[in-house]
Amino acid sequence: MSDGGVVSDRLSEALAGRLALQMSVSSLPLVEEWMDTPFTRWLDSVPLPPEMPGGEGPPLIVALGADAQLLRWRAGGSAAGVVPKMVDYLRRAGALPGDFSKVDGIGQALEPAVVGSWIEARPGVVATGWFVADRMDLGQLRALLGEGDWMDGLGGGPCLEIGRSIGDGAMTDVVVELAGESADKLAAAAAVFARHGLAFDEAPAARFGDRKLAVGVRARQGLVTSVRLVIEQPGPGAAAEACAGLGLELAPAVVQVERSIGAGELVQLEMERSAAGAAVVVEYVAGATRAPAN
Repeated sequence: MSDGGVVSDRLSEALAGRLALQMSVSSLPLVEEWMDTPFTRWLDSVPLPPEMPGGEGPPLIVALGADAQLLRWRAGGSAAGVVPKMVDYLRRAGALPGDFSKVDGIGQALEPAVVGSWIEARPGVVATGWFVADRMDLGQLRALLGEGDWMDGLGGGPCLEIGRSIGDGAMTDVVVELAGESADKLAAAAAVFARHGLAFDEAPAARFGDRKLAVGVRARQGLVTSVRLVIEQPGPGAAAEACAGLGLELAPAVVQVERSIGAGELVQLEMERSAAGAAVVVEYVAGATRAPAN
């Protein structure tokens, strides 16, 4: 097949995937009619294959709360392809000059491999922002962002991803790798949860000790709002098992969305604790395969 044919096929697949993504939200009562516009604007800001170096568009990542009360879309790739449309999108979404200075500072100092944006809906609220992903020094990131001591003692490994929402009272989200044997990783995670006064669900977490693990922490204005254990490639049935271990139910709407976007095996599972209690978040790549993940 010619290069033109490959690009055309990739473009057709990308457009079909976006349509499926937009249609999938009809399964979620969480998504109110007014939310369609910001989600569509975000989707329009994600480069199509012809707009990216190499002619391959960024994967569309979909995260859903197991209770169907959280929907998050995100996409990222090389800065050369992503940043131009992302900057325009964030500006139109209400980003302040300080928002741009922070992401610019990280980009210039660390040149992360992946730069991207995200949008999420929770009951009655939509938020959006940016993220970068690579293996990065947490202390350097803390200095670049001007964050406080809540970023101390987060497991000791490199930062894998950091992101922020835009506007006043922005939320900062950091993901730090956990290293060592299974027991070491789980102990390090438990220490982060304990440091912020949150329960660590040891029994369900132990099920995933042999996987690649990280700890994620979200904070707003220097105050931690949640801590989560992040499990990469958790395996078949992981969502239902994690929910059972935490006394939660996996909402049927989650499976409906998963099937409608052609998701395959879970790429990530999060077990989170906040003042509101326990939560499970599942994440997959839209259009990866037609096989169900849960």
